[in-house]
Amino acid sequence: MDFILSSTRSGDGSCLTAEDIRDLRDLYNDLVIICTRAQERGVRLILDAEYSWYQPAMDAMALGLMRQFNALPSRSSKSSPQPHPSVQPLVYTTYQAYLRRTPLHLASCLDDARRNNYALGVKLVRGAYHHQEVSAHHNPNSPSLSHETQPPVWSTKADTDKAYNECVKLALSAVKDDIEKESSRGQGTLGIGVLFGTHNWDSCNLVLDQLIKIGQGEIVNVSNGVEKVKLSDAVVERVAIGQLYGMCDDLTDSIATRTISSAPLVIKYVPYGGLTAVLPYLSRRAVENKSVLGGGAAAKERSRAGNEIWKRVKRSFGVADTGV
Repeated sequence: MDFILSSTRSGDGSCLTAEDIRDLRDLYNDLVIICTRAQERGVRLILDAEYSWYQPAMDAMALGLMRQFNALPSRSSKSSPQPHPSVQPLVYTTYQAYLRRTPLHLASCLDDARRNNYALGVKLVRGAYHHQEVSAHHNPNSPSLSHETQPPVWSTKADTDKAYNECVKLALSAVKDDIEKESSRGQGTLGIGVLFGTHNWDSCNLVLDQLIKIGQGEIVNVSNGVEKVKLSDAVVERVAIGQLYGMCDDLTDSIATRTISSAPLVIKYVPYGGLTAVLPYLSRRAVENKSVLGGGAAAKERSRAGNEIWKRVKRSFGVADTGV
C-alpha cells in the first residue's frame, strides 16, 4: 500500500497504470472512511476473502487498515492511552485455509503485527471457491496468479482440514502469548482477535482442546458427573466461533452446552439484504460446507429444523412440548 498511496504513476516494474493507482487509492480512502465510522460507533469490521487473484490487493489494504486502526499503545509507556478503546481489534481480515500459502501467510502476519505494534484481527475459514480456483489454474487465459504446476489451493479436503487445524493451533498459540503480555501493555489492551468460521465438529473440538492446552480452559464437574469447559475471561475477549444461523445449529448448541464463559464462545450470524443479494452468498456457504451436510447430515439438519419449528408452533398455542 505504500507504493499505491505515495505514487502517482506506474513504475518500479509495476504493471499498474496511473489510472489503476488512482482507483486503488480511492478505494483505500473509502475504506478508511468506513473504518473511521465503525470506530466512532464501536463496530468491528471483517474484510471477507475472494478469489486468489484478488487477494494480494485485498491483503495489502487489510494490512494498511489494521496498522492504522488496530494500533496499540506505544511500548515506551505503559500509561499511553489506548488509541481506539471501544473495540480492539477493530479491523479483521479473512484467511482461507484451502490456499496453500495460508499457514505461512498467517505466521507472517502475526510477526508483522508484533513488529509494528498493532492488533491482528483474524477470521479463519476453509474457502468457498475451490472448483473455480482449480479451473482457472488450468485455463491459459485465466487470471490465476499461480505459476506453479499445482493450483494455489490444496487438492484434497483432507489437506485443507490439516491446514485449517494447523492455523487453529498457530492462532491460539498467539492468543496465549498475547494474554501473557497483556499486563505489560495495560489491562484490556488486546493484541489479537480470532474468529473461527467453521461448521466442522472436529475443528470446533480442536479449538476447545487447544484452549485447555494453553491454560485458558479448565474442565470442571458441574453436577452428576457432567463435565464442562470453563473458559477464562481473557480468552473469550479474544476468541469466538462464528456459524451461519440455521446451519449446523446442533453443533452450536453442543458448544454452548459444553462451555461456561462470561461471554458466548460461539456466535450466529444472519446475512441481511434482498433475496437476490443474499442467495449467492448462501449458495457459496452451502458449497463450502457440503462435507458437513453430506452423509445424511442434511436430512438430519432438516429434521432438526422441522422439530424446532413444530415446538415453537405448539408453544405459541400454549401446548406443552412432550418431545414427540
